[in-house]
Amino acid sequence: MKVLLAASEVAPVIKIGGLGDVIGALPKALEKISVNVDVIVPFFPSAKIEKLELYKSFDLHVPFANKNNVVEVFKTKLPESNVDLYLLKNEEYFVSGGSNFFANNVSETQMFAFFNKSVVEYVKSSFNTYDIVHCNDWHTGLITEMLKDELGNERPRTLFTIHNLNYQGIGGPALLRDTGIVPGEHPLIDWDLADGDLNMMQQGLTSSDHINTVSPSYAKEILTKEFGSGLEDILKSREGRLSGILNGIDYSAQPRNYDINSVAAGKKEAKKALLERLKIDAKYNDAPIFSFVGRIDGFQKGLDILFESLPGLLKSESVFTLLGSGDKKWEEKLLMLSRDKTISDKFSCNIMFDIELANLMYAGSDFLVVPSRYEPCGLIQMIAMWYGTLPIVHNVGGLKDSVTNGVNGFVFNRYSSEALLTSMKEALDVYGTDKMQEMITASMEKDFGWEQSAVEYKKLYERILS
Repeated sequence: MKVLLAASEVAPVIKIGGLGDVIGALPKALEKISVNVDVIVPFFPSAKIEKLELYKSFDLHVPFANKNNVVEVFKTKLPESNVDLYLLKNEEYFVSGGSNFFANNVSETQMFAFFNKSVVEYVKSSFNTYDIVHCNDWHTGLITEMLKDELGNERPRTLFTIHNLNYQGIGGPALLRDTGIVPGEHPLIDWDLADGDLNMMQQGLTSSDHINTVSPSYAKEILTKEFGSGLEDILKSREGRLSGILNGIDYSAQPRNYDINSVAAGKKEAKKALLERLKIDAKYNDAPIFSFVGRIDGFQKGLDILFESLPGLLKSESVFTLLGSGDKKWEEKLLMLSRDKTISDKFSCNIMFDIELANLMYAGSDFLVVPSRYEPCGLIQMIAMWYGTLPIVHNVGGLKDSVTNGVNGFVFNRYSSEALLTSMKEALDVYGTDKMQEMITASMEKDFGWEQSAVEYKKLYERILS
């Protein structure tokens, strides 16, 4: 079985968010169970290639936007594996992106439509040797339709994975002309164009052989109006070809200088280092530390209910640390709250991206707060448990699938600041008790390694082929 994994990013070469972590780890786990998998991504200038043995393989000639475009195909290995990684280089379309969520000159939809066309040309130039093309999120949404259009029944089978349904890649109808797809010949595309734009996520959903999401619960949630982001009717029509596989995490990327037998001493040392790093008074050395690590996204990440509940939490002798960046309006609101003199000595607000500080927060905190409105999978609650830090999560998506209330974390069912605060107070009640030690042990015993998820993906590939 030979699989081509197409995506917008792959850690550690190109990493913007959690998608990069998935694409960097899943192929290595698949390789270990005898799935021959290649990865293909755009070659952005931000790509970290210093330690890679990289060589140019060949040139692709990609017809796009009424001209012939040269794409240089570079080949290397995914670090610490034998997985082939293909980087597609073009001086016009892949000159920006790859370092944040927004392109600087070429529109994102046009850039990724060109990437999609390039992937299809690559599959054709490779004599169609792949059994499955595994596409990921809207950035690869046109690949499945173009493979049908250009290769017909000879094409590879296709899997489209939804990592976050709310981001859909909305572009103009001209994108179709750029790729060579002719409107009027594809009823589902014409239906999409009826509202005046092209939805790349929708294209992936309607034309792939199978759809999956990054947790079983999210696969069910997106069939509802609340979580379906306007695509729930399409997803319901394809329910028989929709499933969910929980993401894993790469433990080798999470340094930890203690284990399940030395967690008490290890966390005490990490807590002291965290307070020193954030310049929080040593008088809080024995206080419970709550943390938030993640994208500052006011809609998805639950910052509204967190903002409302923080003053109530910090009336107790506890500390709250926050790390993340994103929505400027929310960044400023959180910074303003952290300057409130009644709580400023025990609320450290760090608007930045800092992996080293994130790992220290995972290790030095007692509780990690993940109050997301929705969460396709979530990795941080799994990482927290690896460090013996108990997650406090909203009962949705992958959070629901990985955290059990009162066993390895705390779960609140209603999306409100009152429910979140109640859950955080439940955490305060167990702090320092034997019950908390039992929960820490249970959390650290959980195995979210990619091995189990890779087995499920292999089974899914086999189902699609059969």
